[in-house]
Amino acid sequence: MSGRILRAALGADNPTMLNVTNRTNGKLLISNAGVNPIWVGYDRSDVLAASAVNYFVIPAGVILVFDQSNGVGFLAQDTGLWFSSQGGASEIQIWVANQV
Repeated sequence: MSGRILRAALGADNPTMLNVTNRTNGKLLISNAGVNPIWVGYDRSDVLAASAVNYFVIPAGVILVFDQSNGVGFLAQDTGLWFSSQGGASEIQIWVANQV
């Protein structure tokens, strides 16, 4: 396996787009390493407090693991995801592990 690891400090209600794309079989690990919840969306407006409607919440301290393959599907095969901390600053850690 190969891949990449991303870490980003997130300011309160300051959306950041991160490249979590993966076109091969593998795993995607997303960790909220901070103390505030993080909103995740496919568009910047999805994670802005003023306009947020379609977002997923990652509570503080939670690690999500996604299997990715042609049979299972991809969370973000060819697009990045937007992340925004709510209620204060937080940190997101991402590991995209894929087959060579």
